[in-house]
Amino acid sequence: MNRDIVETSLEVNCLEKKYKDFSLSVSLSIFKGETLALVGPNGSGKTTLIRCLLNVVRRDSGEVRLFNRDLDKHEVAIKQQIGVFLEDPRLFDDLRIKDTFEFCSSIYSEWDSQYAESLLEQFQIDSSKRFKHLSKGMKAKASLIIALAPKPKILILDEPTSGLDPGMRRLFIEKVREAKVRFNPSILLTSHIMKDVEDLADRIAFIENGRIKLCESRASFLSWKVIEGFCDSNIEVEAIGLRLVSQEEKKKFHLLTDKCGEELLGEIKAHGAEITSISSPDLEEIYSWVINHGGFIGNNHPTDG
Repeated sequence: MNRDIVETSLEVNCLEKKYKDFSLSVSLSIFKGETLALVGPNGSGKTTLIRCLLNVVRRDSGEVRLFNRDLDKHEVAIKQQIGVFLEDPRLFDDLRIKDTFEFCSSIYSEWDSQYAESLLEQFQIDSSKRFKHLSKGMKAKASLIIALAPKPKILILDEPTSGLDPGMRRLFIEKVREAKVRFNPSILLTSHIMKDVEDLADRIAFIENGRIKLCESRASFLSWKVIEGFCDSNIEVEAIGLRLVSQEEKKKFHLLTDKCGEELLGEIKAHGAEITSISSPDLEEIYSWVINHGGFIGNNHPTDG
């Protein structure tokens, strides 16, 4: 993606939010039609960031721009173009689904009633039921319809498949993909399910303790490798992460790198090491290295790239 010519949907510049025992400090951007996955442990700042982007929580400083407009100056107009799915949907418990949809259609100028009705039919939701009487899966489906029906320019999906069975999860992913084809929204996705991230994300941002530690395109991770083997002494090479485990006379090493080539392999062998395997890490392993500080000895990646 050539970012010099691609329109930006979301720009977050030096956003700061401080609490007594936690502080968020984030800069990031999402380009038109792009899906950015924000992954990190509980309490890392994902929900706080979403609340700040929606102005539900007021940030202490920094700038948020959506569709090249300042959030504080154009909040009402901007929110007309945002679809939101929260992990714990909070709709009107005592309203029937059809009444909730009617209310939403009065708020969103681009609400597509035919699209909403089509999704209701596909999801097999009885629109005469009150929201509080729906199962967890049905509540999630109804909430997803509300997020999609306005055909928003940006979708915020907060843990959309958390707690859902595999069949329901696949249906969710399918409908989000269909929405991408139908009206090409930008998407901010948070998820603990790496399969969701692999299925949807164009870029992945890893966040911990309120800071983005690494932001890379999903495609770039395809070149990352895990190199394993044995050595007599410590290995000092430039890598994402390096772990050494003592095993009797020799040490077993496990190294994660995005620059696996003859030069690096030569450096490893120059330390007297024996390489036993080179493999491709899955996203779970990359997450573990980045978030859990898997023996970092070097990381030259920008926080947003």
